[in-house]
Amino acid sequence: MVSSLLLAPLLATLLTPSAAAAPQQRVGNQLSARAQLRYQDVLTTRSGSRWRGKIVERGEMFVIRLDDNSEVSVEKAEVASVTRELHPGYPHTGQWTSRIAVGAEVAFITATTNAGLQTGPYLEVALGRNFGSALEPEIVFALTPISPVEGAYTAQIGVGVRYYLQPLKKAKPFTETQLIVYGAQGDLGLRTGPGFLLDLTPNFSVGVSQGVTLMTQVNAEGDVGAGVGYHFTGQAQGRF
Repeated sequence: MVSSLLLAPLLATLLTPSAAAAPQQRVGNQLSARAQLRYQDVLTTRSGSRWRGKIVERGEMFVIRLDDNSEVSVEKAEVASVTRELHPGYPHTGQWTSRIAVGAEVAFITATTNAGLQTGPYLEVALGRNFGSALEPEIVFALTPISPVEGAYTAQIGVGVRYYLQPLKKAKPFTETQLIVYGAQGDLGLRTGPGFLLDLTPNFSVGVSQGVTLMTQVNAEGDVGAGVGYHFTGQAQGRF
């Protein structure tokens, strides 16, 4: 009798479907973390003002942080609505980048067997990672007409960084600096200058850049050549 009373609750537990065993419902229309980066809070006041950014405080006073990191405080009684909307620009935050640039480079080189004015087509391929929309470090692979050997091209590797002046808009002016740390001719150098990027889609853009080139190289006899020049490119960038 006693054993039956003890077994009854155990059998009831085993035969009753567990809540944990119930199939989990799938959440529909759930955005990925990367897609969420393209959305922002929009606070609309009763007077019709609209503020875009990130709501950082709710209560009797709503505080929204704008794209320029300034903050606007609105009394709760004045808030008409708070919604989530796509950013009107194409922020690059959290994306890997790849780009190709084609143009020309010209430089005046001294103290080598191929001293003088050197000019020709210029090719650049880069892989990067965007941090915080404004800052974009890169690894750069370049093919330049600057060489101590007449008619030859020089392969180079460098590290660079872009800084976008308006990172949250589709039209993005930027400044760029590249340090050449390795080359087929003992290359060490610097390329720096301004550029402009236009986002055509969230994952693709086209642009132009130009700037100053400073370069040193070593010829076969061990002579060090130094030069100063100018480069310009047209380019395309993909982001993923």
